[in-house]
Formats: sequence, structure tokens, C-alpha cells
Amino acid sequence: MEYRTDNLILRPVTEEDLAEVARTWPSGHHPLSDEETRAEITRMQQTHSRNTAGRLHHLCLAVFDKNDPRTIRGWVGLDGRRNPSEPEIFVLLQDKDLRGKGNGTQCMKALLRIAAEEYALSVVHGGCHKENTASARAMEKAGMILCGHDEDGGLRYMYKKS
Repeated sequence: MEYRTDNLILRPVTEEDLAEVARTWPSGHHPLSDEETRAEITRMQQTHSRNTAGRLHHLCLAVFDKNDPRTIRGWVGLDGRRNPSEPEIFVLLQDKDLRGKGNGTQCMKALLRIAAEEYALSVVHGGCHKENTASARAMEKAGMILCGHDEDGGLRYMYKKS
């Protein structure tokens, strides 16, 4: 499973990506040890295998630039651990060169398409800090609608397939 946008490749990681996962995995310490990295890759593969039509447990994809398909530039996905039929979208573009160029919007659009076409989901939620205008703009450009605020004043978005 590999998904392409105009500029990016989104795909699950494998053992071949060990060094890149260790370097980029969102954790409190970098790089991860080989053992920690293998455990994360195995965990991702196991959660992916639990995803079925109408129920998405968790989908985590690495982001690669089409011109550099071996270097992880960020992480994106859909998290259904709270509600498998209405997952939360997440985009973490770690490489600052990718920001401000529409790549976040491309990721959001691809994830919404994956949710609808691959997993038959009609609702996806998202959110961001109220001052994170880039994320808010990306969600809106992808077709998500502002539907409220969380208890901390953060913005809450929703996509509903029509």
C-alpha cells in the first residue's frame, strides 16, 4: 500500500526503513535503538492489520518526498483508537522544507480519500491549536469544516462524506 500526492509518497514503513524510523519517530529521545525501532515497526504493522472496512484502529504512514523516496520527512495517519468509525486525522511534517507549500493539504486530502475509499468511513475528525493557522487552513482546504472548540480552546474540524 502506497499513496501518492503531487509531491509526496505516503506509505507504511518496513524493516528496510529501520534507520529512518529510528531517526524520525516522534518520541522523547532520538535516535531510537534498533530494538525500540523494530518494536515500533511491528506495532504499526499489527495495528494496520486490525483495520477493516468501517473500523479503523490506527493507520500510520511515513511521508517521503517523491524526489527522495528513502528519507522520511514526516508522519501522517488516521487514529481510530477513541472511535474506530470516526477516526482523527494527524499530520506531522517534521521537515521544515515541506511546510508552507501545500504539502499538509495534500496529506490531508490523501488521508480523507483513504478513509473513504479504503475503509468505507464517512466521518473523520481533526483538530489543532487555535493559533496553528497552517493546520487549520490545510484542514479547510482538504474539505473539513470547523465544527467547534475543545476544552482548551483548540479548533475542532470534521469531514463528512456526502
